[in-house]
Amino acid sequence: MAEIGFVGQVGRLKRALRRDFETRAAPLGVTASQFHVLRNLWEEDGIQTSALSRGTPYDCATMTGVLDRLESRGLVRRERSSKDRRAVRIYLTPAGKALEEPLMRAVAQLNERAMAGLSPSEREELVRMLDHVGGNLDAW
Repeated sequence: MAEIGFVGQVGRLKRALRRDFETRAAPLGVTASQFHVLRNLWEEDGIQTSALSRGTPYDCATMTGVLDRLESRGLVRRERSSKDRRAVRIYLTPAGKALEEPLMRAVAQLNERAMAGLSPSEREELVRMLDHVGGNLDAW
């Protein structure tokens, strides 16, 4: 099997980060997929489903399932636009808003664990380089 280098390492890191995050978020009953949606809503509550899908790595079918689960737990609510009945906006409930602080604390703890042993300048450089790589791929 050919060495896949950087791509292989990123895949390994993605799996490890997801596993660690889901372990930390399990007591709150939130998966990584649900966190992506909640995080976008904490930044911009009441956005349309289509815009929310663009802000996550999920297709429309997956997004519908994630929203169904969040709604059934009382963390979000869907509301049809009064101007365009086809458009649906997603809003956080008080329970969904209340998860921001504990989940962001879990992310901070995960960041700290993942970058343990790196100096502040090494951490900044790593984030800068990853941002550069992401920019390279976004440009395609």
